[in-house]
Amino acid sequence: MVKQQVFYKYKSLDNFEFLLDLILRERLYAAQHHELNDPMEGVVKIDGTIPKDKEQEWDELIKTFRIVCFSRDKDHPLMWSHYANGARGCVIEFQLIDDQQVHKVSYLKKPILTERHINREKAEEILLYKEKPWKYESESRCLLGGNETFLPINIKSVTFGSRAEKTKVDMLLHILSLCKPDLKVLVMGEQWLINGIKVTSCKQRTYVCDRVRTQDYCPQCTEVKMTQEDYVLRNRGWKGS
Repeated sequence: MVKQQVFYKYKSLDNFEFLLDLILRERLYAAQHHELNDPMEGVVKIDGTIPKDKEQEWDELIKTFRIVCFSRDKDHPLMWSHYANGARGCVIEFQLIDDQQVHKVSYLKKPILTERHINREKAEEILLYKEKPWKYESESRCLLGGNETFLPINIKSVTFGSRAEKTKVDMLLHILSLCKPDLKVLVMGEQWLINGIKVTSCKQRTYVCDRVRTQDYCPQCTEVKMTQEDYVLRNRGWKGS
């Protein structure tokens, strides 16, 4: 059996509603290329033979994609700094679902665009290129259609940074203990070392029994578990919001 690959999404704690949407609904937002932080997304070198109407056609092609970005690196200092508010945020460990296609971003030189390249396949290829200075991100992507606003995922753990504000962390821990009691939650130690991470969810974890009528059967616990799972399935929103 092939082990399923794990990916990471670094997030700030500043926008609680977006972070909670990601964790509770287990889905990642799919952005359009102009929403990403690299202003060169979708921009290519043109060989000078492309007429203006074809350039417009290229722009329209790029807009038909939505992009989900994440990292293969679980603990990069620059990622903590740039995407998790200087270690005041968190990193979410997750796996993709079923046969979702994932692409590694290339940091080589982008190809030059000619008129014969004005097609959807080339547009998809260009969206998998970034400039070399971004290489530290170790980025992978999923490309979705224009009407697919979210990508469903399976979340494995949440790790809070060493400088995360205690009041925010405590509030999130309380919410997660009620809504996601089985989720593995960790907090980085000040030294950013792996042995400086402590698990915070074990004391709060709720163990839910199965419907099998054993001596430990608890109908209330089972109902809570089913409600949690139903919420995720109903609210992931593969298409639209």
